[in-house]
Amino acid sequence: MPMTLLLALMRRSATQARFVLLGCLSILALLQVVIVGQASALEATHGFSRMTELVPAFLQRGLGNKSFLLVTFKGTVAAGYFHPVVATMLAVLAIYFVTEPAHEVESGLVDVTLARSVPRHVVVTRSLLLATGAVAAAVLLMAAGTRLGLRLFGSPEFDAPSPAVTAQMLMHLAAVALCFAGFGLAVATGARRWSTAFTTAALTAVLMYLVDFLAIAWPPLRPIAWISPFHYYPSLSILAGDAPAWRNLIVLLSAAAGFSAIGYWRFSRRDL
Repeated sequence: MPMTLLLALMRRSATQARFVLLGCLSILALLQVVIVGQASALEATHGFSRMTELVPAFLQRGLGNKSFLLVTFKGTVAAGYFHPVVATMLAVLAIYFVTEPAHEVESGLVDVTLARSVPRHVVVTRSLLLATGAVAAAVLLMAAGTRLGLRLFGSPEFDAPSPAVTAQMLMHLAAVALCFAGFGLAVATGARRWSTAFTTAALTAVLMYLVDFLAIAWPPLRPIAWISPFHYYPSLSILAGDAPAWRNLIVLLSAAAGFSAIGYWRFSRRDL
């Protein structure tokens, strides 16, 4: 019975959010194709060799020699996995799904749902599963977009990211998004208005990206950079092959689980 109810709730929510989901997935996948096409055009004309002097000085100071990966074919293709638009869009997509309980409380729909003897945890699980599924679909389509771009525009001579590196980067990106999903769930399960929950979680994601990025060049921010989930996605280190294999993933997924547990606890105890 709970499984049937869970599937019914998931189907209803997925149907309501289908345009947002399909729009975000399409953008994320097509962006990878475009990035590969642009990188291939630069590589074919030896454009990257003339771009090293364009790397900002603050990136060179903060990232060292790894900053020059940004002006290589491999680095430009991989940039589609850590570009600020991509990283924040995927986090916000996950947040969109996990904040649905706040919308249901605001609209009164939660009363109709729970009047059918639906356990409260099913409502939370529905949102968490949809967010996880959306993130998984997004990273799979992004990988497919990269492979399609390489097939259409690439050449065997181009030094493209290996499938193993691609998988590791996308796993970290997904883990960051799930961390924000857990945070969004913790916020939404105690909120009365969807706009408040969504805006709070989404702006937090943007702020955390800025903290991690600005800490590269501004030493005073470095002691607090660890609070940002993006700090645990060392994209250029992964690309260079010297990043820890599992440590950062464990941190991100543990944080996601912790925030999610808070969400379950808050929703089970709140007055509806």
